[in-house]
Amino acid sequence: MMADIQHTQTHPKFTYSDKTDGQKPLDLIQSVKKSAMYHWENLLPACGIDIPAKGKHGTCPICGGTDRFHFIDDHHNGNWHCRQCDAPNYGDGLDLVAKTSRISILEAAKIIADVLSLPLPELKLAKESIQTTQLIAEKVAALMALTVTGQSPYLTSKGLNCSNQRLLEDASLLLPLRTLDKKVTGAQIIKPDGTKKLLSGSQKKSAFIALSEMEEYPGIVIITEGYATALTVSWLHQGTVLAAIDAGNLLSVAKAVRECWLDTKIIIAADNDWHLPDDLDKNGKPIKNIGKITAEKTAKSLNGWVTLPPTEYKADWDDYRQQQGVEIARQAFAQGLYQPTSIKKKAAVKLNNNTESSKLTLCQMGASQRGEVLLARYNSDLALDGASESVHHYDGVVWRPVSDRDLRREMVAAFMEEKLPHSPHGISSAVDALKLQLPMMQPPEHHLIGFSNGVFNLKTCQFRPHSKNDWLLLANDVEFNSPVSGETLQNHAPQFWRWLNQATDNCENKADRVLAALFMVLANRYDWQLFLEVTGAGGSGKSIFAEICSMLAGPSNTVSASMAALENPRERALIVGYSLIILPDQTRYVGDGSGIKAITGGDEVAIDPKHKQPYSIRIPAVVLAVNNNAMSFSDRSGGVSRRRVIFNFSEVVPENERDPQAARHLLAEQQKSAEALDIKRGTDSLVDFCGYLIASDEANGLLIGNAEIMPFNPSKYLYLAYLAYMKGNNLNKPVSVTRFGMDMSGALAEYSQQYLRKKSKQGIRSNLSLDIDTAIEWMPKLTRDSLPEK
Repeated sequence: MMADIQHTQTHPKFTYSDKTDGQKPLDLIQSVKKSAMYHWENLLPACGIDIPAKGKHGTCPICGGTDRFHFIDDHHNGNWHCRQCDAPNYGDGLDLVAKTSRISILEAAKIIADVLSLPLPELKLAKESIQTTQLIAEKVAALMALTVTGQSPYLTSKGLNCSNQRLLEDASLLLPLRTLDKKVTGAQIIKPDGTKKLLSGSQKKSAFIALSEMEEYPGIVIITEGYATALTVSWLHQGTVLAAIDAGNLLSVAKAVRECWLDTKIIIAADNDWHLPDDLDKNGKPIKNIGKITAEKTAKSLNGWVTLPPTEYKADWDDYRQQQGVEIARQAFAQGLYQPTSIKKKAAVKLNNNTESSKLTLCQMGASQRGEVLLARYNSDLALDGASESVHHYDGVVWRPVSDRDLRREMVAAFMEEKLPHSPHGISSAVDALKLQLPMMQPPEHHLIGFSNGVFNLKTCQFRPHSKNDWLLLANDVEFNSPVSGETLQNHAPQFWRWLNQATDNCENKADRVLAALFMVLANRYDWQLFLEVTGAGGSGKSIFAEICSMLAGPSNTVSASMAALENPRERALIVGYSLIILPDQTRYVGDGSGIKAITGGDEVAIDPKHKQPYSIRIPAVVLAVNNNAMSFSDRSGGVSRRRVIFNFSEVVPENERDPQAARHLLAEQQKSAEALDIKRGTDSLVDFCGYLIASDEANGLLIGNAEIMPFNPSKYLYLAYLAYMKGNNLNKPVSVTRFGMDMSGALAEYSQQYLRKKSKQGIRSNLSLDIDTAIEWMPKLTRDSLPEK
C-alpha cells in the first residue's frame, strides 16, 4: 500500500552534491531507485534514452532492434524487456541507463541523481483514486459473501438456464466488473424484472463481465454489450466472451484486449439498434443505429470484426436467439461476420487455395491459415518426421531438418514484410498448426546412393536425377560421372592406387576389403550391422582414411563423437541426422560397448535433446573408430565382436564396388583375419589365453577346477591354467571362475571354436587342452619341470 501512495507525495529536491557526498555506493543506488520510482517515463528521456510508450513495443536503445523492446514499468521501477538483446535481456531503469551508456550501475545512479534534481511532472494518479478502487473492491467482495448460487429469474425469462449465478437476497444478479489485470472495479446488479444498475462507486471504463477465466493467449475474443447477450454468444461461436455493459464501453475494453494480445481476433457482437430511415428522436433529430455505429468504429480502430443480428427491428443476439433458435442464430452469427469497409486493407496474403481466407491479413488469420502461409514460403516442400516430430524441407537434393526456431523466424519475416504486429504465441501457434498439416515422411530406399547431381540405383545400376519422393536424408558432395571405357583405378587414380597398395602391403585380398569398407560408407550400409575400427601408430594413414570416408559420406553428413557420447542419451542427440559417425583419436576405451552395439545393431536408442521431448529412434549411420590403440570391450556375448571390423591402417573410400553382398562378405573375412585377431588378443586377456588352447570335438580335455584346488596344477585344471597365464604375464584382476565359465564361449568364438563341458567323476571336464609348445612361456617353473618330454 505504501509503495502505491508514496508517488503522490511532493517530489523531493535531489541533487548529486547533497545526496552523494560521503554516501556509500549501495546506499546511493538504493536512494536513487527509491526517488526515481514512478518517474522513469520522464527520467529516461531526460537521460537521452528514447523509449516507447508504456506497454508498447519500439526501438531498443541498447541493441538497436526495431520492434523488440518493451517498456513495461509494471513495478514502477522502469522495468523493460528486449527479445533481441543478449542475456540478460531485461532489467529496471537503472540497468537500462547502465547498458545504454556502457557504464557501471554506480555511474548510472549518479546520472539519475543529477536528473532527479530537475522538476518532474506530477503523475495523474492520485491517492484518492487508489483508495477508491480498493474500497469498491472490498465492497464487491462483501456483497459476494452474501450471495448464493442459483438460477436467475431474469435469465430464466429469456430462456437462459444457468444455475451457477451469484444471487443476492432478492434474487438479483451480482456481476463483478474486472479489468485484464484482474482488478475488481465494481459490479452490475440486474434485478429479476431486468432493471440494471451499477454498484455505487463502480469504475466501468475498460472493465467487463467475464463469463469464464481468461486464457493466457486467447485466439478469439468476442465483446458484447449486455450480460445476457454474452451468455447467448457463448453458445453461438467459439472464443472468450466479455460483456462491456454498454456500447460506450466497447472501445475501451477492445483496446485493452488489443494492447494485451496483438494477434487475437476481436469480434464485436453488436446490438442492432435498427430504425426506419425517417425516424426521429424526441428532439426531432434522425435516430442513429448506435449499436452498429459504435461496433464498427471500435473494429476500425483495432482491425477487428463485427457481426450484427440480421433483423429489421431492434434486437441483440439474445433477442435473435429467442426468436430463431440456437442453430439459426449460430449460422447467422458466422455468416454475418465482416470488417468495416473503410478499413485500409494491409497486404493480404494469398494462400494456395482460392478461399475467402486468402483475402485476410496475417493478423486476421487463424493459426492454421498462418501455417498455410508458412508452408507456401517453403514452396510446399515440407514434411514431418514421425519419430522426432521435426519438420524437414526438400532442398532439391535431400530432406533437411528445419528447426522450430527457423520456422518461427520465417513466420516473423512474413509479418515484418507486411509491417504487421505479431506476438510470440501467435508465431508459435502457426508453427504448431503447420506440423499438423504436413505429410509424414517415408523411409528412404537403401538401394539408392545420393550424389550431388542425382541418385544411383544399385538395383538397376542406373543414374537418374533427384526426386523428393526418394525421401533421401543424406547425399554426399561428390558429383557422379559415368564411367569411361577402359577406366581403371591404376591408370585414372594413380595416387589413390599407390596409397591403397602401400596401405595393404600390395595384398590384393586386403585391398578388396578396404574397398568394401569404403563402399559401406559411400552407400551408407548401416544395415550390415558392422562398425569399422582403424588402428595404427601415428602417421600410418588413419587420418587420410577418415578424410576420404568423410568426403564420400559428405562433410555435412559427417559428425565427430566419442564412445561416451554413443552411450549417453543427451549426447546422442548430437549425432542424429548424420550418415557417418567418426570417433577420432579415442583415449583408451574399456567398456561393454552398449552404445555402439545398439546403434550398429539397428536398435532404437533413447534421444534426450535439450529443451525438447525425449524420444527413441534408430540411427542410420556407419560408425568409424580411429585409434592408436584398439578398444577393449568387456562384452562376452558376441554382440560387439560380430559387428567389429578391424584394420590396422587407415581406410580409403572409392566408389567402384556395386555388389553389396560381395562387399559385405569381404568385410566378414576381414573380421576373422589374422591381423584382426592379433589386435583383439592384445586388448583382451581371455581371448589371448584361448590362443594357447587346443579344442577338440568332445569334452575330454582339462577339468575346469577352481581357485581353491591344492596343489596348484595348471596342466590339469583349465581355470588354474588361466590363473597361471595371468600371473605369468603380470596381469591383474583375473575374472572369477563363474565369469570365466560365462565368457569362455565368446572368447573361443573369435577362433571359430566351441566351448564344450560335461560332468565326470573328477568334476566338470572341458574340450580344451593346453598347447604345451606355446604355453611353456608363462607356465610356472615347477609345472614345466613336471611336464613329460616329447
